[in-house]
Amino acid sequence: MLQLDDDARKALEDNNSPSYRARAYYGEDLTLLEVPLALDGSLTYSGDAVKQAIGSVYVRGAADESLVPREPTDPLAPFGQELDIFRVVSVGKTSWEIPMGRFRIEDVPDMRELFRLWPSMKQVVAWDLQLKLVDRFDIIEADDFLVPDAPKADNSTWDEIRRLSPLPIVVSLPDRPVPPSLVYKSRIDAITELMSNLGGTPHLTRQGALTARVTDAWITATEPVFTVDGVIDVSSSMSIKVFNSVVSRSSIGDNNIVAVREITGDGDPLSVNGPLRRRTYEHASPLIETQEQADADAETVLRRVSSKQARRITITCLPRPDIELGDFGLAIDRASRRRFLGEVTDMRFSMDPAADMAMDLIVAEELDDQADVEVA
Repeated sequence: MLQLDDDARKALEDNNSPSYRARAYYGEDLTLLEVPLALDGSLTYSGDAVKQAIGSVYVRGAADESLVPREPTDPLAPFGQELDIFRVVSVGKTSWEIPMGRFRIEDVPDMRELFRLWPSMKQVVAWDLQLKLVDRFDIIEADDFLVPDAPKADNSTWDEIRRLSPLPIVVSLPDRPVPPSLVYKSRIDAITELMSNLGGTPHLTRQGALTARVTDAWITATEPVFTVDGVIDVSSSMSIKVFNSVVSRSSIGDNNIVAVREITGDGDPLSVNGPLRRRTYEHASPLIETQEQADADAETVLRRVSSKQARRITITCLPRPDIELGDFGLAIDRASRRRFLGEVTDMRFSMDPAADMAMDLIVAEELDDQADVEVA
């Protein structure tokens, strides 16, 4: 989650006087240009996509302050220009800007100006344009290798990520040696493989720096970092992609700490002794340093991968831009009070600040009425 002070988070959770604000950048310099966003756009975040945040926003104005681009260097042209978008919440005279992300302008698919004609001139009286936005993964995907590449000798995993990334790096997971015989197919694939070696997935900070978030947090996380309530739509499915045996081990050096947990009960359709037979999920983590941690990890992972793997929910709630992809949290249905722990996989925001957001979670567990949970 984004780090906010207590007053800012309370203002955000109470949805106090919300609005959106955008500023245009070109290169590393702020153009000092406020961009007047209209209400009929949206931003979408998807953890399964290469470009994990996209948007379609509209900009409108009047008189001679037209921002319709005419030259490649104009602030809203699609030649490396970027927008910082913020959700603003206010209490009295105090305001907080919650970053939604730094986006690159990918396309200006529609733009127009309305003129008033005078005998010797024409005057712009109104203008509008649409901007298609993508996050800064676009830079990594487009900036591919000119010649084949491979890891440099003695570099650690974060050293290699730093060497390969055209974006600033924020180190977020424990470092590890680079896997032997690793061959880079493309820049984005190389960074993805390197972060997988750390137990992570590529992620962008809201300021546009490259970092990593924990892969499949729904499998191992135990403490939710947020709570939201709203209207929940539950979708379930049934698949053979389920596991009844788990091996958890430490991934630190030659550490031999291992824990095994299995479903073995007679009559249980998921038993390793039944018709399903043994289906093993292997989980290795640098955070496992003791046998007790391995035992607890194996029990948590088995409970989740044996029954909840295909279950997803969508919750519609007040906007919470402080929540990020990969966050593990608690979702509560406003009417039924059903409670779900899960990992955020998708988020959708309207640029109308009064509209609700929609958020998808892959469910780790549904809590019963007696279960207590503490939000970190």
